[in-house]
Amino acid sequence: MAVTPTTLTELTDLAKDFFTNVYVQLVNPETALKAQFARLENAQFTGKKWIFGIKTQIGGASANAGANKTLPPADEGLYDQGEANVVRTYTRLALDGLAIEVTKRQQGSFRPALAEVMSDRLQAHDLEVNRQMFCAGDGKLADVVTDSGTDQVLGLDYSVANGGNGTRHLYVGDQVAFYDSGGSTLRNRRTVTAVVHSTETITLDSDPVTTAGDFVTRSTSDTDNLTAGEAAGLLQSVEASNTFETIPITFQGWQSIVLANGAVLRDISDSLVMQMIETIRARSRRVPNLIVTRPGIVLKYSEIFLPLRRLDGQDVQLLGGYKPLAAVIHAGGSIPVIGDVDCPDSRMFFLNTTAFRMADMVGTEWADMDGATFDRVVDKDAIEGYIRKYWNLITVARNHNGVIEDLNDIASIDRIVA
Repeated sequence: MAVTPTTLTELTDLAKDFFTNVYVQLVNPETALKAQFARLENAQFTGKKWIFGIKTQIGGASANAGANKTLPPADEGLYDQGEANVVRTYTRLALDGLAIEVTKRQQGSFRPALAEVMSDRLQAHDLEVNRQMFCAGDGKLADVVTDSGTDQVLGLDYSVANGGNGTRHLYVGDQVAFYDSGGSTLRNRRTVTAVVHSTETITLDSDPVTTAGDFVTRSTSDTDNLTAGEAAGLLQSVEASNTFETIPITFQGWQSIVLANGAVLRDISDSLVMQMIETIRARSRRVPNLIVTRPGIVLKYSEIFLPLRRLDGQDVQLLGGYKPLAAVIHAGGSIPVIGDVDCPDSRMFFLNTTAFRMADMVGTEWADMDGATFDRVVDKDAIEGYIRKYWNLITVARNHNGVIEDLNDIASIDRIVA
């Protein structure tokens, strides 16, 4: 098939039209979290990373003074400079020449051939971005539990304690890489040919030669998410330890509140929830305005208050047109709750959306640096293009947030299908 400039031009126009007028107008209930944060402003981009100012502590020196007495000294809060790398997320799309020609001849438009594939690719792209909103920034998808040759049994979503189903974020067709537990030795890169969520098993195109305790990460043919880097998601940001954004943990202002139970699961309780809200308020003078957790944890919490309905649905609309699953009622008002299946198990994140910024150098869009969205595939009867996003999640006020860990969930609310 000879793909003419007219064909490429028409497909490019259709792709941009579909993205602008159809896809971005839809509300994807699976990717609510990434719509809740404002864009990063007043930051310097060096070409390699973002540099931005962070306020880490409120200043003091307020005092009364008697008549004709000296005023208190001038003071200000403590500030630091944060840094964050750019994450490059890509999703490719290819169209078969036969599908293009058939839809053109029979329907008078390329739209039927393009719309379904575009919708799938854009959805996959959004889901990967939303997954990274929760990640620990280390590229880890899950741990290897059992090596059975081409079959690999996985566990611990995001490779964190009580993380949940190890195959939750894997799909047929994914390229993956396996590393030793320390991340220093690359075992092999392989392609996923089958996924069975009920047994947490993936089948690969050939034996990756792993050992129990290795971890798996997304990959391409020559790099992967461990080496390329992932976003600074909630598992990395909402922590009470470790240097983050190059700012060390030296005072309370750069620590989130963590209520853990030593990896031992326990039931959610009103006492834990109220303790978290009030601890955040006491340390930061802010009340969280968004809770993100697993749907099963929301249901378990609601069971405590069936007679009182303390956890109740509210007539609230979040940014992006999203509706919360419920709202937690506390002494200062109510906090909307998002139930997100990308969230790791056993965790309930309490967030203040003003504490985060989306650093978007390029929002989700088609790569068209030369004005064309699609190019011919060499030696193939097909064309292809790719979606890209240059971004990261920036935290500007770490102690405005917290997480309750080690909570019992409802395991059946997951991708448990054969």
